[in-house]
Parts: sequence; structure tokens; C-alpha cells
Amino acid sequence: WIVSKGWGSRHIGIELEAYYFSPKGHARLVAGLPNAKWHDADLLVNWIRAVKSAPEIAYLRKASILAEAAVTRAFEVIAPGVRECDAIAAIQAAQIAGSPDFAGDITALPPTILGGENASAPHIMWSDRRFGDNETIALELAGVCRRYAAGLARTMQLGKTPTNVSDTAKAVIEGMDAVLDAVRPGTSAEAVEAAWRKVIQRYGLKKESRIGYSIGVAYPPDWGEHTISLRPGDKTVLEPGNVVHSILGMWMDGWGIEISETILVTETGHETLTKFPREIHVKS
Repeated sequence: WIVSKGWGSRHIGIELEAYYFSPKGHARLVAGLPNAKWHDADLLVNWIRAVKSAPEIAYLRKASILAEAAVTRAFEVIAPGVRECDAIAAIQAAQIAGSPDFAGDITALPPTILGGENASAPHIMWSDRRFGDNETIALELAGVCRRYAAGLARTMQLGKTPTNVSDTAKAVIEGMDAVLDAVRPGTSAEAVEAAWRKVIQRYGLKKESRIGYSIGVAYPPDWGEHTISLRPGDKTVLEPGNVVHSILGMWMDGWGIEISETILVTETGHETLTKFPREIHVKS
């Protein structure tokens, strides 16, 4: 087809780190177009996708509604004695069922509910372990509409909240306020992270990993776009239409909490597409 269009000798860009572009597929492509001039165009399309159109933002708004529904369902079903796998099943049912007005879709990353010691690191998968009577649980969930993903992380507490958990949550919530204050057109990605770091340093805390990334249309195994990254050294300047998932996870020794928002950069500042109370949800 490319040859029939007269493009067989053109400069052609390929994504050499694409998830589903195998070495065999690359070899066949190059063999089939021996006169082409090849260039690594990795992330070229992703950077174009970093600025969302109005229809894309509309899908992300719907995805955010589904993310809120997933967290709500998690709060309903998680309780002492409930198996992690049963909670995940209920959460995924809510994600797929969507709303009366639009369907949900599969998430590019699986839902995670990190309880007890499992909350000391991100992305640990569920098991048939039962939740305990006094447990801090970090939820990293999402809603997806027409493949557009909105992330939403929250933390819940079964029983009484330990002082170290409540103190850390206070710092993280204040840090999220600082992140949101910093997100606006013209601000660099690293400046957003610096605003967060300034807050948590006052509490004697530190976080070495990034605090967010560009998000949008996504297929497994990841919903991040691998472009904008809220971390030191990323000088990418935010502009209207960017959407970032800022995830403030604090993974400690034997416990952890997570709070995140999906944030749209607007002409004058920002809008949080996900709208859900940030405080720890306590379930006695």
C-alpha cells in the first residue's frame, strides 16, 4: 500500500519502543520497503496527543465520573473479613457497567487495593487475603470511557486511623493543594513537583518518585502517555488542553496512602476532572 502511493522511498518514522511492534514485525516492514529511509519517531504521536481536543476532554469528563463511581463502590464493599479478590470483582463490575448514560471500558492498568503491608509499595496485585479489622488501604482506581482514562486514588481506613497515617494524609492533602495551585499554562512540569516537595519537606517527608504524568487514550499495559512527567528535570511547559494524573503516593514501611487527581490545564489555570473528597474515608 505504501509503495502503491509512491511513498516507498520516503523518510518514514517508526516507534521503536511501541508495546506491540515486535522485532519480527519491524524486520518484515524494513524488508518490504528496502528503499525507505527509516527514523525513530518514538513518542512523536504521544506528544501531539498531549494537547486534548474538546471531544477528548468530553470523554475524560465521563471517565472521571466512572472513576468516582469505582471509588464509591470500593468504599461500599471493602470491610473486615472481605477478600481482596471479591472487592476487586465488585470494583471492576462498576467500572465496566458505567453509568445509565454511557458505558465503561477496561482499564489499561488493573485496579489496585493495597491493604496492610501491601500498601508499602505500588501496583501489588490482589489475592484471596481478607482485610483486617484495623487496616489502612490505598486505592488506585480509574474510570475509562471510549478508551480515555481518568485516574483516581484515595485512601480508606478500617477502624481507628493511626496517628502516623493521619499526619501523613494531612501533609499529602496540603501537597495536593500546592500542586493544583501550581498547575497553569506556562508552568513547567518540574515546578509543579517542586511546589509539592516544598510542602512535604516541612513535614519531614520526602518522595523520590515522580508525582504525575500525562494521561488520555490508553490501552494495556499502561495509561500514561510517557510524555509530560511531574518530576525534577522535566522542563516541559504546561499548556491548555494538557491533562495530567497527579498521584501523591507515600509508601512507608508496612503501610502507605495514596491521593490523586486527574487535572485539566485550562486557559486560565486548571480544573480537577475528578471530584471526590480527599480525606481518608474511615469505616468503623
